[in-house]
Amino acid sequence: MTENQEHLRKLEEQWNLVMAEDERKHALISDLFGHISDLTAQLAEAHMDLRDRKDMLELKRTKLDQAEKQIEDLRRKTVGRQRLTPEDGGGLTTVTQDEHVFSMVIIDGDNMPFQDEFVRDGLLGGKRVASLLRKAITEDIKTRFPSLPANAQVVIRVYANLKGLSKKYRELLPDSASFEDFVRGYNTVHPTCDFIDAGCGKECADEKIKAALKFGLGDSHCKQVFFGGPGDNGYARVFDSFLEDQTIRGQITLMSGPPFAYELAAIKDKFQNVAFDNIFRGQKLPNETNRRTSFHITPPGTPMPSNAPLSFAAAAKVPTSPAHSAPAQLYCPEPKPSPNGVILRNRLGQRVDSRLSYSQSDFSSLKDRKLCNNFHLLGKCFYLDKYGKCHHIHGEKLTAQQLEALRGIARQSPCLNGLSCSQTDCVAGHRCPREPCHLENCWFPKEMHGVDSQVID
Repeated sequence: MTENQEHLRKLEEQWNLVMAEDERKHALISDLFGHISDLTAQLAEAHMDLRDRKDMLELKRTKLDQAEKQIEDLRRKTVGRQRLTPEDGGGLTTVTQDEHVFSMVIIDGDNMPFQDEFVRDGLLGGKRVASLLRKAITEDIKTRFPSLPANAQVVIRVYANLKGLSKKYRELLPDSASFEDFVRGYNTVHPTCDFIDAGCGKECADEKIKAALKFGLGDSHCKQVFFGGPGDNGYARVFDSFLEDQTIRGQITLMSGPPFAYELAAIKDKFQNVAFDNIFRGQKLPNETNRRTSFHITPPGTPMPSNAPLSFAAAAKVPTSPAHSAPAQLYCPEPKPSPNGVILRNRLGQRVDSRLSYSQSDFSSLKDRKLCNNFHLLGKCFYLDKYGKCHHIHGEKLTAQQLEALRGIARQSPCLNGLSCSQTDCVAGHRCPREPCHLENCWFPKEMHGVDSQVID
């Protein structure tokens, strides 16, 4: 074999070795790609499985939230229990929440005494005033809250220092029956009417009354809490804490009697108000016993004509003397319906008050006159129509410019229905008129500030 042939043979051997090595590399790379492909497929499958599990978990969470909401709605509407009733022959019947709805009346008897004529009549006077008060409250609730069930209970609690009150009445009404007889008569009228001895000392009655308020406002079955204790500034701090909560404010009605103490007078208009003038005194009992001889007993209410229909609420609200009679009306405007019955709303569906144009001089002069907004702006007054009297001025016809200013005054008070109000004849405000407003001591709740006034057709 020649030298060239030997060299060629070696080259061929080297070539074969290189080719074999390349084949091994190709095989290794092919195996790697195959392994990577398998891992990629497994990873994709795991991702799909994880996504399915996540979607399933989200669906279950949504269904759970919906179920909890439905349970809460059902809990509010229906007491989830059943009981045996004789009417059904022992069968089961569902007990609805309507059976438990009630309104609560809480009275500070030391600061809001009943009319002297009832106390003077002792046992019979106590029965008479308890019956009249209960029926007057019931009538007022039916009028102002017609959606409440007809069988809603009225719970009345009067808290007082009976020993102290008894002493005052013995000196004030020496010829009358005993105050103890009056209380006894009051407590026999109805199971939910109680005149409670809170014990001696001011704090005793205060703490019981505050606890009763907390109980009533915290019970979902209690739809309205009436409070009577206008002469004590101590309650102002209690009601101050409710000013920011529109729901609770709408659940409270303050009863008028003796003049409101200074701090209470400053906030009383932020709540609903009602007066039962023929039931409660217009003044507190005198503190100094030696002034009894110069103290004038409140006369009974002005008698009504025998042919005049009178509801219990109206009977409770008639004036206690001719001096308090409603003045004769100089004019009665025609009812003014809202233009086309249209309610302006923004893009969020919130109510928007229409723009007003009036002079500051008209606004200032009318604000001091305490005019009846409904009478002048709507042509009707609920209190005049229902009870024959109104504590605000009706009087002469206003000019168009004055009416516009009066609308501005009416809007200084927030609407209790809030931004969702749908009453076409509502004259209250649906946005705080003060810009900027720092919210401190503002009558309007937080959500009624900075409301978008851009109207959407």
